Amino acid sequence: MEIGTRNGWESASGTAQAEPAEPAEPAEPMRPVEPAPGPDRTGRGPERALLEPALAAVRETGAALLLRGDPGMGKTALLDWAEDRAARAGLRVLRMAGAEAESGLPFAALHQVLWPLLDTGHALPDGAQGPLERALGLREGALPAVTEVADAALALLARAAADRPLVLLLDGLQWADPASAGVFRSVAERAAGLPLVVIGATRHEGTYASCPAGRVIDLEPLDDTRAARLLRVLHPHLADWARRRVLRAAGGNPLALRELPAELERAAPDRLAVLADPESAELLGELPLGERLGRLYEDRLRALPQEARRVLLLAALGGPAAPTPPGTPSPWRAIADSGLARLDPATGRVRFRHPLVRAGLVHIASSAQRRAAHRRLADTLPPHDPRRIAHLAAAAIGPDDGLAALLYAEAEAMGDRGAEAEAASVMARAAGLTADVGRRAARLVAAAEMAARGGRLRFADRLLAEAATEAAPHTPEPAALYALVVAYVRLHRECDSVPAVERLPAILDAVAAASGEPAAPGDAARRAALVEPALFVLLLVAVHTGDERARAALDRHAGGGSPLAALCHQAWADPPRTARDVPARLRAAAAELGDDAHPLADRLLLWTAMAVDTVGEHDALWNRLALGGTYVTQAFIDLARTHDGFLHGRWDEALARARRAAAASAAHGYGFNEMMFLLHEAQVLAGRGDTAGLEAIGRTLSPWATEHRVRLVTGRLLGLKAQCALGHGRVGEAWHHVRSLTPPGVLPPDVPWIQLTLLDFAQAAVESGHRDEARAHLSAVRAAGVAEVSPHHAFLVAAAEALAAPDDTAEERYTAAYAVPGAGDWPFELARLHLAHGACLRRRSRRREAAARLAAAHTVFERLRATPWAGQAARELAAAGGAGPEPERPGTPARGIRYPLSAQELRIAELAAQGLTNREIGARLRLSPRTVGAHLYKIFPKLGITTRGGMAQALREAGPREPA
Repeated sequence: MEIGTRNGWESASGTAQAEPAEPAEPAEPMRPVEPAPGPDRTGRGPERALLEPALAAVRETGAALLLRGDPGMGKTALLDWAEDRAARAGLRVLRMAGAEAESGLPFAALHQVLWPLLDTGHALPDGAQGPLERALGLREGALPAVTEVADAALALLARAAADRPLVLLLDGLQWADPASAGVFRSVAERAAGLPLVVIGATRHEGTYASCPAGRVIDLEPLDDTRAARLLRVLHPHLADWARRRVLRAAGGNPLALRELPAELERAAPDRLAVLADPESAELLGELPLGERLGRLYEDRLRALPQEARRVLLLAALGGPAAPTPPGTPSPWRAIADSGLARLDPATGRVRFRHPLVRAGLVHIASSAQRRAAHRRLADTLPPHDPRRIAHLAAAAIGPDDGLAALLYAEAEAMGDRGAEAEAASVMARAAGLTADVGRRAARLVAAAEMAARGGRLRFADRLLAEAATEAAPHTPEPAALYALVVAYVRLHRECDSVPAVERLPAILDAVAAASGEPAAPGDAARRAALVEPALFVLLLVAVHTGDERARAALDRHAGGGSPLAALCHQAWADPPRTARDVPARLRAAAAELGDDAHPLADRLLLWTAMAVDTVGEHDALWNRLALGGTYVTQAFIDLARTHDGFLHGRWDEALARARRAAAASAAHGYGFNEMMFLLHEAQVLAGRGDTAGLEAIGRTLSPWATEHRVRLVTGRLLGLKAQCALGHGRVGEAWHHVRSLTPPGVLPPDVPWIQLTLLDFAQAAVESGHRDEARAHLSAVRAAGVAEVSPHHAFLVAAAEALAAPDDTAEERYTAAYAVPGAGDWPFELARLHLAHGACLRRRSRRREAAARLAAAHTVFERLRATPWAGQAARELAAAGGAGPEPERPGTPARGIRYPLSAQELRIAELAAQGLTNREIGARLRLSPRTVGAHLYKIFPKLGITTRGGMAQALREAGPREPA
């Protein structure tokens, strides 16, 4: 049987010409294949592009390709992609995975490939069937020659491919037995004349590593840009400090980028690679690998002579090339022959083939070998060199107070430079080397405080638990710092405010009592350093829960902190009554703050600005805070910017930021922040009238807020439910919600952001027949001075008064509301005012003026995708005789959506457009990833797109649109 004559694998730079094949029988057309939705999780986009043409043209011509690269370079991931691509195209896939244990069994690898086809073997001529069955152990007899088996295998593959094109995926060819390897080579050489694609994968060493003229695709380490992009896809919420370490350690190895973050999370606190010189990557080998990564180079490393491994271990831990002792054979010949490392004669340094070789050396070394190497390297460095300290710490077994003191000083210096996340590990190691129990506990607490400031909340929790165990049954010293860190960690990790209200007031009382007494040098500064963070944590508790103990402690001690802490307390204590002069004082305080201000000062001022809706006025604060790289700083920026974006009509930005930040908070273990970002997401969903989305978030937020008594969330959710109901015209439901929030005429002090519900209260009351209650409530609001807090407060009060005024006296109220300075800065609320005013004018037959107001409202609602509100404006505009939204011409598809999406589909599409995976979407909506995928399968044609990457653009082009 004549098959084809390609010689081996295709060349990477060119393709060998094949003899024309016999015309194939007419076959069912191959199904068109859409690219798999979602980001590239292999990091091998260019290599996928080289495989794609062979798979796409399989019916016209066969092909053979070989992927070659070091362990972990993504060969298996590319084969997985090819299998998925082939399956979706309707091709049949046969796959082999080489196993070292089977490399000596003749035809074992071939058996994996051909076993699924053996049910068609009876159709082969006996001359082909017999050798094949003897080779695969189905018939007794001597093993046939490789050439006989190759001919039979090719005949079997040709018969199967005639029914359905075949893709052979041969993984781990370096471990294929020689007989199978010979068959695979023969099949690859003759694949061109068949609807058959053969894709092999091998390491640089092995049978196929030096394959003659063929299409060999060498997989090199990813460059910095592609590596950083892949790491963000695989671990989007990895902390910056961890991201830097992983990128440096992985050296562009895709498997390492996938695996190292989890290993880093499990790392012991005595891993001191953070003290390494970033230029020389010293001590990088201390990064833990785990079993899978540790095995990548293990066999080749263990094959080296013992002296070679000893020399390389010293180099892996940051040392120079060790001299060979006199009379000892040089190990460098064996090292060079291995290809794992080389000696750079110009610098005298060892250059490793890949950073994972360095890490692998540390992984396979025993503890005693590692300690001995660290001691030897420490002896070569100056006494106060941080690298010497790190080596000594790694070599130490028992307590060493002198070394612990050096590590303590180094950790303090790192913390002062803003590297709290890294400093926490160093301080923890200092604690581990400290002999005295009390001092060890104190250093563990200090490490926990650094970890908390650096965004490593889980690590901080572990350190606190260890500190408590060390000093049990007594409270660890220093007790005040321990209590503060416990309060912070429990609040942010478990949403538990009890430690804060039970411990922090006593600390503040003690500091106040000791303020007039003589103190040892440094004691006063340490006490003062506790006050500000303690006040801030108590303020968080008081604002969010309304706890009276926290409020009372703040009232007693706010004046004992900095003026910024006092200002923040004034802004949040009872905003309608206490925040009237806050914006002006805030601007003055921000102007006086220097560029070297502590981040806590910036956070206090910005949180003050959030209370009075003036966050957007303070760019200088944003710019300074943005310089900090910790999760804590970024989360605070995201929280304030999300709220500010919502108020100023940047809803797409606010929604994307809230969702991204909620996922990041969950990844970092900050449960409290995650819930707050969900609340900010709910604000946008409520404004857009997304009842299903708001209810889904409410099912998460409401039980959490009830269990932890977070009144800010329960109150805000009531207001958002009322707003969403008003958008859909459910005024009775809206009135019920606002009445549950606060009775008419009452402004409770424990409901922050009460101003954000004023429009909803007024509209729900008026439209449900309770205009008198609305006016009574707004009279109390005006008397309390809410309008004097900020321009936004003033506008909301004036707009609510206009909505509550009778038609015959409303005009002057509307005019007054429009005249409030900065009214245009709040587009959604201004559009609602235009809508109500337009409806009022229409009822009074002032149609032209009504149409102008209603058209302005409709434009804003459309831009914000506030669909039900846009529908109200359109109906009122039509009733006023104005030009409504331009109807679509028959036969013209909508701007992006060809068929309407259901409410569930629209929600999934929006989450997918933000870059969430099917699993993340499922977790958010309480669906299985499979269900999400099924919805996306229906959504793609409705949006007129073929990839997940086009989702956001399609939704933007489609504009606001009612769900089906």
